[in-house]
Amino acid sequence: MDVGVIPNATFFIQGVIFLAFVFLINQIYVKPYMGVSQGREKLVNENLEKAQKLREEAKGYLEEAHGILEEARREANSILEEAKKEATKLRNEIIDKAEQEAQQEIAKSVQEIKESLETEKKKMEGAIREIAQTIVRKIIGEAA
Repeated sequence: MDVGVIPNATFFIQGVIFLAFVFLINQIYVKPYMGVSQGREKLVNENLEKAQKLREEAKGYLEEAHGILEEARREANSILEEAKKEATKLRNEIIDKAEQEAQQEIAKSVQEIKESLETEKKKMEGAIREIAQTIVRKIIGEAA
């Protein structure tokens, strides 16, 4: 006797029930789970892309800021150099003016001293003439 599996109606019904069960489980649990999982994966990828774009943008802003700072540093150095040159020029002008004024004062003082000496020389010449005339008068008066 040959005993084997003989398909009957219950076997087919169980097969249909099993397939219906698999279909329902797939519809109720697997598809929603896969949808949520794929949605999360998509969200994570989008967030990663946004983060990468923001990182690149931040890097660009940082480079721009470094460029601006470097330009400001160069401009500040230029302004400082210009201010130093201007201060040196102004100092030299002040020194030159002070030297000129000192030279003028010295020249004025020398002129005043010369004039004073000339005046005193004339007074002395007059006094010497008077003394000489007095001596001459006395000599002539004694001789007479």
